Amino acid sequence: MIVRFRGALWLAAAVGTLIPLSGCAPTPVVQGPAATPVTALPSTGAPRAAWLAPGRVLLAYPRAGGDVFLEASWPIAAGSAGAPPHAVAQLDVAAEVPNIEAEPGLRPVRLHGRADWDTLLREVFADLAPADPGQATLVAVQGVDIVFHRDGGGVLCTWVHERKPAELAVVRTVGEQEFARAVTAHLAARWGASLPLLFATGHPDTGAGYVLFDPAAGQSVLIAPAAAPDPAASIGAMGVSLDFTQSLLLQSHVLAPLTRPFASTERFLTQAAQSAIAAVPRPVGSAEPVPPLATGSPMDLAAWERDLDRLVDSPRYGGRIRLLIDGDAFFPRFVQAVQDARESVDIRMYIFDRDAYAVRIADLLKARSREIRVRVLLDELGSIGAGADASRTPYPYSVEAGAKPLSAAGYLREGANVEVRTLPNPFLTSDHTKVLLIDGERAFVGGMNIGHQYRYVWHDLMVEVEGPIAARLAQDFDEAFHRVVLAGLPEAAQVRRAPAAAPAAPGMVEVRPLYTRPGDPQILRAQLAAIRAARREILIEQAYVSDDAIVAALVAARRRGVDVRVILPTRGDSGFMNSANLIATRAFLKNGVRVYAYPGMTHVKAALYDGWAIVGSANFDKLSLRVNGETCVATSDPGFAGALRRDLFERDLARATEVTVIPEAGWTTYVADFVADQL
Repeated sequence: MIVRFRGALWLAAAVGTLIPLSGCAPTPVVQGPAATPVTALPSTGAPRAAWLAPGRVLLAYPRAGGDVFLEASWPIAAGSAGAPPHAVAQLDVAAEVPNIEAEPGLRPVRLHGRADWDTLLREVFADLAPADPGQATLVAVQGVDIVFHRDGGGVLCTWVHERKPAELAVVRTVGEQEFARAVTAHLAARWGASLPLLFATGHPDTGAGYVLFDPAAGQSVLIAPAAAPDPAASIGAMGVSLDFTQSLLLQSHVLAPLTRPFASTERFLTQAAQSAIAAVPRPVGSAEPVPPLATGSPMDLAAWERDLDRLVDSPRYGGRIRLLIDGDAFFPRFVQAVQDARESVDIRMYIFDRDAYAVRIADLLKARSREIRVRVLLDELGSIGAGADASRTPYPYSVEAGAKPLSAAGYLREGANVEVRTLPNPFLTSDHTKVLLIDGERAFVGGMNIGHQYRYVWHDLMVEVEGPIAARLAQDFDEAFHRVVLAGLPEAAQVRRAPAAAPAAPGMVEVRPLYTRPGDPQILRAQLAAIRAARREILIEQAYVSDDAIVAALVAARRRGVDVRVILPTRGDSGFMNSANLIATRAFLKNGVRVYAYPGMTHVKAALYDGWAIVGSANFDKLSLRVNGETCVATSDPGFAGALRRDLFERDLARATEVTVIPEAGWTTYVADFVADQL
């Protein structure tokens, strides 16, 4: 009988810090995490026995004079009828010597060595590897993307995805449910399913990592030794405060005004003006009954595009556009694009994290910088803030990268030819744009930063564009990159000229870039106009909705009969923005706008107005719509709009739970919402 583990068995069970040594071998070689020395922690040898209790495992290591006990524990959700499908734990010396016979609830665990672990990996990988030696399968193994294929002689080869040969094409990405079925089938066929199973997965040089499978509870647990130290964490809160202080005071408010006086003044005036505008209360809805939905024709998209030509100073460009939903779709394609780049890779990013995944992307960029030009433009505060948040990854740091780098910018520069520049943050403004360019001819635009959360955890999207629209985005990058140095004057001649707007060539569609820039909130103007022009349907998915003008416009649209539906995260990553979303939800539900709670965190920024689609980096908050640097792309192409409706909105509406009861809000929620209105 095959035991089927609930949820993400493989992603939970396979050790995220285990990294295959790139190359071909009859058995996949998997290396475990490094152990930071801990007093009395056994450094060699295998445990003689192990026991399992709910949320806890005990390992006994034989030593002269008696066993040494190690333990690992993980939380069990209060009130839960069963264990979570996967967990992460860390070994340490047991607080006290346990009395195995007297301790209630302990069950014996069947121990398996490294050879059995390698056998399991080999069999599962072999079943899923393509027959063509030039093709490969990719599977995410808790924070590591593993690529495997057969070489010309049929030998199984495994690679960390970011290090695979460029000519090796990933033609299949195996989802967690499919991989879970394969793993459980092999476990049951080889070792049965009566007792919990503990696999040693470590390496003699790197310490003892384990994977625990508990068929009875339907659970798997990554058990790792202490993680490699984080230098930034050892500096402590004072070090992080110093980084922020240096960035805010010295870089953003001393050097930036001296080197970029006009830009800094413009930022100040924009921030002051938009803060005043955002503080003005707007009436939302009315006490009148909500009217039925309209049944007339949607807005005329050709006329709408002409209206938009007059409304925003951003023309349409020809291009090909492709929707990439979630990290599984975007990051493998981006990695291949970097490997295939012939001349250049340019990255403009709000957050380049310091976690293990971000470091592997940085290593790929560093390797390519020895062959082609690689430039990275980072928002200073965004990356500092992300790097200081230790909760962004759920397991110990990878041995592959050693200790965490102190900063993403410093790590990218170290031992490579990557040109890195950081954008200052005068008056707490930021460059929130996420654009990645390949050879100036291909671009990725959307909401994803570079880091573990965006690759594996959060729901998000990017679009890939090619053609003249990509050339336009390349010019935007050049201008931003050169402005950092003394206002860009010494390098102005190096800025590429954007292509002139022209009708889309055969095989292309019209795509319009839209921006938030100081004094020019195109994204806000365009979306407010679209909300007012829509006649039949508005679909929106956002992480943060705090702009009162947007909320009032959406309510007004519903009151004239437009079907307005908004998808929000069940609970986002910001307490202030959670409050803002709650207040917006109250206004929406009182006025007939339908609200859906997406399970988990959706970081998507997308909207569909009667067939006009817009996606990008801008949230529905003051900073994104009125102050920060932002980039979105929009199109009326029915093919792309249809894909966005089908693959994003329809699927997410089906996954989400409709909110039908107006939520309560206390005075603290309104105070937090007031703060959010300024963010």
